[in-house]
Amino acid sequence: MVEAIPLIDKLQRDGIRVDIRWIPAHIGIWGNEAADRAAKRAAKQHLETNQEPPSTIPTSTPHLKATLKTWIKRWTKAEWAYTWQLEVRGRTTYKYTQDPTHKILRLHHGLKKWQSALLIQMRTEKIGLRDFLWRRRVPGFEDPGCVCGEGRQTVSHVLLRCRNYRNLRRSVFGIRGRMDLRAILNEPKLATRAIRFMEQTHLLGQFRSCVIVQRDEAEHWGETEGMGTRDG
Repeated sequence: MVEAIPLIDKLQRDGIRVDIRWIPAHIGIWGNEAADRAAKRAAKQHLETNQEPPSTIPTSTPHLKATLKTWIKRWTKAEWAYTWQLEVRGRTTYKYTQDPTHKILRLHHGLKKWQSALLIQMRTEKIGLRDFLWRRRVPGFEDPGCVCGEGRQTVSHVLLRCRNYRNLRRSVFGIRGRMDLRAILNEPKLATRAIRFMEQTHLLGQFRSCVIVQRDEAEHWGETEGMGTRDG
C-alpha cells in the first residue's frame, strides 16, 4: 500500500482516475469469483528493484479490502516502531518497552485501578518520590536525596537498594542478592510484588492516610495482619 500511493498520485496528476474498491467473493457468482482471483493475484505482486518505467505499470489494480488492511497495519506498526526508537521523549519507558507489543497489557491484568496507576508511575518514574518532586520543583522538596542518606530517592533506589526497607524487600520479593529493575517491572508476578512493596513503604502521599485503600489492599493480597512498614 505504501509503495502504491506514489503511483496512484502520479496517475491522478496525469488525469487518470484510480479507484480502490473491495469486491466481495460471493462464491457461485462467476464474475465476482474471477474478480476475487484477480485481486488475490494482484495482492501477491511485488515490484522488482530493476523494474521498467512506471508507464508499463497497470493503470488500475484491484485489491482485497483485507489485504489493504493488512498492509496498512504493518506499515503503521513499522512507522511506530521507527519513531519510538528515535524519539527523545519517553526514554524511561523505552527501557522497559523497546518494541511495540501488546504483551505490556498483561502486566495490568487483574490489577485494580490504583495498582495499575502505581505500576505506570514506577515504569515512567513520574512518581511522588523525592527525586521526581525535586526535579519538578515542588515546594518543600529542597533536595532529591533519600532519607537513608545513601542516594537519590528514585524508583530504582527504593525497590533495590534502600536499607530502610531491607526486611520488607526480603519479605515481599523473597529474593536474596542482586535484583534487576527491568525484570521486576516487566514480569507480571514481580511487577505485582513491586506494587505491593511500594505501597507498603508509605512513601507515596496518596496512600499514607487512606484507610480504605489500606483495607482494600489487605483484602486483595489475602492478608489480615497490619500493613508492612519501614524497617526498624
